[in-house]
Amino acid sequence: MTRVDSTLTGAFPILPQRLVDRLFAVFTAVVIALLLLPLVAILALSLYPDGWSQLTSSPTLDAYGAIVNDGPLLAGISLSVQLAFVTALVTTPIAFLAAAGTRKAARRSALIGFFLLPVFMPGISVGFALIVYFQLIGISLSEVTIVLGHVLWTFPFAYIIILTSMASFDSHLKEAAYDLGASEWRAFVDVEYPHIKPGLIGAAIFSFTLSFNEFARTTLVRGPMDTLPTFILGRVDTRGLDETVFAVSGLTIILTTVLLMLFGYFLWRATKQ
Repeated sequence: MTRVDSTLTGAFPILPQRLVDRLFAVFTAVVIALLLLPLVAILALSLYPDGWSQLTSSPTLDAYGAIVNDGPLLAGISLSVQLAFVTALVTTPIAFLAAAGTRKAARRSALIGFFLLPVFMPGISVGFALIVYFQLIGISLSEVTIVLGHVLWTFPFAYIIILTSMASFDSHLKEAAYDLGASEWRAFVDVEYPHIKPGLIGAAIFSFTLSFNEFARTTLVRGPMDTLPTFILGRVDTRGLDETVFAVSGLTIILTTVLLMLFGYFLWRATKQ
């Protein structure tokens, strides 16, 4: 286990270092458990749709089977997957070009701060601003406006991921390729791209995940369509928390967990190369 930073241990001068490390580990475990318990509860309720009183009985996948026969729900899932895929496909190359340009910019800190601004903007405010903008230029709300809103949201995350991947690349390797007669394009394809490829994949996966789960901006720029998050909210408003809501929430938790694990793996590869 990594030892706790000396500034933290300084707050407990009379405690042994090993005890401080263990206390910190316990505190971290408690915080993580508190964050994950609601997700575990949703997964449990999706297997026991009759409620907590039935936890002693055998679990059932009936709620998940009901999803297959729910046409509107399947349509929402399909739309969310398609939008997330397109968002990742659009965001990743844009973020790459922005990151590549940042390396050559004179005032990189200011440029990075500018590109990260959408992260700090309230989703509702951004959604209203997008509606006004689309009305001014005469664009009707559709899948296109949803993708534009999602790209605006996912871009800063993909950008910083790719920028981090590029920062770990030794530029002297490209200079060596130039000395051997390689063009700038050939040096990028043969030398730099293999190194930053895990970062590009990680950025695409994270963009997909953010788009798939996005609600605040989507609900304002979606028009008459329903993505999975907006459909779930509508279902809860009309029917309450039924078994289908628990099942689709469980599937979303599982899918997001898998995607984030893949993202973590590719990000680890990008920073370790």
